[in-house]
Amino acid sequence: MKRILLGTAAAVSLSVPGWAQVQADVSFEWDTDCQRGNPVDYTLSEEERDYVIVCSYHGDEDWIIVTGRLGYDEGSETTSPVSFLSEHEIKTRGQQYVSELLRSLPGIAVSTSGPGAGVTQIRVRGAEANQVLVLIDGVEAANPSTGEIDLSGLRAADIVKIEVLRGEQSALYGSDAVAGVVSIVTRAGETEPQWRASVEGGTYGTFEGQISAVIPIAGAALSVNGNAFRTDGFDISGLGGEVDGAQSRSLRVGLNAVELGPVRLDGLYSFSLLDTQFDADSPFDGRLDNTDDETERRRQLARLDARFSTGSIDHKISGQWSETDTDTVGGFSSRSQGERRNISWVAGVETDRHAFTALAEYERETYRIVPNFTEPGARPQNEAAALAGDYRFSHGALTLSGSVRHDLNDLFDDATTWRVGAGYGFDWDGRLRASVGTGVKNPTLIELFGFFPGSNFTGNADLKPERSLGVSVGYEQRIGNFRASVDLFESALEDEIVTRFLPPTFAQTVANLGTESTRRGIELEAQYQTGDWTLSGAATHLDSEQDGVEEIRRPRFTGSANVTWRASDALSLSAYLDHTGTQRDTDFATFSDVTLDAFTLLGARAAWGIGDHVVLSLRGENLLDETYQEIVGYAAPGRSVFAGLALDF
Repeated sequence: MKRILLGTAAAVSLSVPGWAQVQADVSFEWDTDCQRGNPVDYTLSEEERDYVIVCSYHGDEDWIIVTGRLGYDEGSETTSPVSFLSEHEIKTRGQQYVSELLRSLPGIAVSTSGPGAGVTQIRVRGAEANQVLVLIDGVEAANPSTGEIDLSGLRAADIVKIEVLRGEQSALYGSDAVAGVVSIVTRAGETEPQWRASVEGGTYGTFEGQISAVIPIAGAALSVNGNAFRTDGFDISGLGGEVDGAQSRSLRVGLNAVELGPVRLDGLYSFSLLDTQFDADSPFDGRLDNTDDETERRRQLARLDARFSTGSIDHKISGQWSETDTDTVGGFSSRSQGERRNISWVAGVETDRHAFTALAEYERETYRIVPNFTEPGARPQNEAAALAGDYRFSHGALTLSGSVRHDLNDLFDDATTWRVGAGYGFDWDGRLRASVGTGVKNPTLIELFGFFPGSNFTGNADLKPERSLGVSVGYEQRIGNFRASVDLFESALEDEIVTRFLPPTFAQTVANLGTESTRRGIELEAQYQTGDWTLSGAATHLDSEQDGVEEIRRPRFTGSANVTWRASDALSLSAYLDHTGTQRDTDFATFSDVTLDAFTLLGARAAWGIGDHVVLSLRGENLLDETYQEIVGYAAPGRSVFAGLALDF
């Protein structure tokens, strides 16, 4: 179904060891290790082991992947390619939206309808947007109605870590993890006493305020994080008419490290409200017009975890809830509400060489659309349960792993998925890794039931799940402070679900294709640090075809380069280049495919520290003032400049 939300962590999710102690009895020299070769303090609290987090440095020891939920892992033992952005990297890039940060990682393509507050999709390794699982603080954030997350409006100010696991992961995470997993971690899980505040303003009448605090309470920690953002925006249609603005509000509250005898409890609640103005195709001719359409989206996430041990077996029980409420007013007025409830249990045991993890999970998804002409008042739903197991063997330089999962679904065929992986480290600081596995993507509730009145869309109750088989082979090499990796991958997707237009009215429905979709490519990633300079980069070449025809919104080449210079103890300068190559898209004015031009985005940031607690910043985006489109007909923002002030205690 949707994921192993309990303790499988990267030990399971990365097919590497991951069953350390549940309680706070694992000790590392975090301050020493995580600051080595880096000007910023990456100290990790115990609570951060509850998420997929990476602490990277280039010293004599292995870098650590804190895969928590129940343990930790060394980067030298991963068998799937994994990339990450640390808090330091997020700060130095200085970008406003999580979707913009993701451009810097290999294997990811971003499609945004206008500004970052417009509908935003990500595609991993050429898969569809609803074939990648996105977790926010460990909770699946996809809209149960559409099966994918709209990243629009997800601000970067509260994000401390992003990790991307690429390749088929359904054997661990179930449906949605066909192409991989994106884990986004906010400050809601922090336990160290602190408070932070920041403000920033600039081009397009943009303003943002952020405040967060972690307050100790009788051995536990209360974390509170709030964000407010607004922008006047620009004309999305590019016709020179009225501007399309946006505003958002978010609140995250976490209560962590609550000890009740042998049980530790950790919980969070997250609320976000996004109000976006946009231009629609009001004359229904395939072209945007200057309209006053507006969408309000409310997203709520909640999670409660309980961890304990019985003898040598570690346990975690987790309950999770999410709801996405989207209300659109305009030419296509409608309101959709999707809800997901999940409960799961995971147990694991580990010896010096062997580790075994078992999982049981139950999930229920529902959605409702108003108006719903197919069945007024209906509340379509799907219930599913899953059992999974993961085994790992590790000895010396060798790591072997295997996973299998069986999902029982209410509405369509049950599914069994599997994955095996291997890794071997050489004496010359090189490491080879390989994995092969299967993925499954269940039809979404919208695809099964419909109905969008404005666009005349009906569902198809006879849909079959999409199925994928993929293989990935990679090699990583370290030479002093230089680290580079290369990964080759290939996947074949069967029964792909696509939209069908039915003449003469061009009503829409969905169907499974009888042909195969193939995705293959190569991913490169490198980082080098010398003195006060840090350089990093990533590149991806992708071939994604359906029955021999290139698929839309999959650029053949994407690349990113970043450089940071710590000019003095007070001054830090950084710059980045994000390149997106040519890609095909559909022009709905002619119902033909067109090729969108390549574009390169240049950004830079300067940060000046005043004392130990105050930072002034100045940053720019799209400094080359590129004119580009990621989706046919949608304009993109031009050159912009922002100034900010941050306090950290």
